[in-house]
Amino acid sequence: MKEFEFTRYVVPLRDRMFRYAQSLLLCADEAEDVTHDLLERLWTERGRLDGCRDIASFVMAAVRNRCYDCLRLRRADGRRNNAVAGWAERATTGDAEGWEARDLVRRAMAELPGRQREVLYLKDIEGYPTREIAGMVACDEAQVRVILSRARNALRGILKKMMDDERAERTD
Repeated sequence: MKEFEFTRYVVPLRDRMFRYAQSLLLCADEAEDVTHDLLERLWTERGRLDGCRDIASFVMAAVRNRCYDCLRLRRADGRRNNAVAGWAERATTGDAEGWEARDLVRRAMAELPGRQREVLYLKDIEGYPTREIAGMVACDEAQVRVILSRARNALRGILKKMMDDERAERTD
């Protein structure tokens, strides 16, 4: 792959790579490291991308694999992950209620099992079609739809519980 092809096909994926890594690692700093390291590696080995049919799916699968490596390393080191702190982004201006709702959804998504969180993120936040998600997570489309359905149901339950808990705290 030539430099202009890399710039045209891979570099524009950087933001998606970061967001996907952050959704898996739940830590912005680690996600940035993964994204940077992976872009560097893809650049040095860009010749291997010549035979790739779908570069975006390949790159996102590489992000997923690198994140899982980081999670295994984190588990081996015995480090705990603070999911909510990992997504602690705040706007300086804007609708406070909107940010509270987004934060609530982020916290709820952080409680989902990893595979469900990953598929839900790819489908509903990044907007990938089911076919591409299946390629990224190495399963068939029917399985992706099942995982997605379970994730949405679990997310509804988690959000309901969180909202009930918040209401109970306000009345106390």
